Amino acid sequence: MQSSGSMVSICAAVAAGLVAFSPSAARADATNADGFVAHQAATQTFEADLRQVFHWSFPRRHVESLGYINYRAPDSLSIILTNPASEIVLVRGHDLYIKRDKKALAAYKLEVHNGKPTQKVQFLLSFFQNGCTNFADLFDVNIARTPDTCTVTLTPKHSLQMLPLRSVENVIAWPSMDVRSMRIGLLMNSYITYEFRNPRRNQPLDAAVFEVPKP
Repeated sequence: MQSSGSMVSICAAVAAGLVAFSPSAARADATNADGFVAHQAATQTFEADLRQVFHWSFPRRHVESLGYINYRAPDSLSIILTNPASEIVLVRGHDLYIKRDKKALAAYKLEVHNGKPTQKVQFLLSFFQNGCTNFADLFDVNIARTPDTCTVTLTPKHSLQMLPLRSVENVIAWPSMDVRSMRIGLLMNSYITYEFRNPRRNQPLDAAVFEVPKP
């Protein structure tokens, strides 16, 4: 999943948008952000089927991939793509592992410098842990509501800091707070879209999905 970094930025953006929602828009929505944060903090496990579309304008490339995502509290996360090529992104505490197809296993440490995480996957982990409240101030947000959805559109407050991310549009089911889809705008009209299907929250997970891949 060559777009792993962008994906986790976008999941963070979903949380940031809800947390940044202004209660002045409607007093009935004043507890939305608190409810979302509480919902995420109560999430012990999460899994969903994943469909990814990766479109890159230069060099020209368009790839659709299938896989799934798993989270286990307090600090374990795995993103696994299986079709058309295999890729694993795994977080265990402060350790990050990435295994792409037949390439060697890469290992990194997760840290925070000057309030900004050193790896974008930290956004996604924080999304499940606490609604990503510690990174919410990185984005400007616009929110549109219907009776059963919330569409959150975000732009980075400091564009150079968040490159190649340019914009994000997320559709969130309401009131379940499950993410239905995401569209990530990148430089040069490139984009990534994600569809989350069959979300399952606080259900038993297969421990094997959190095992470190073999080198």
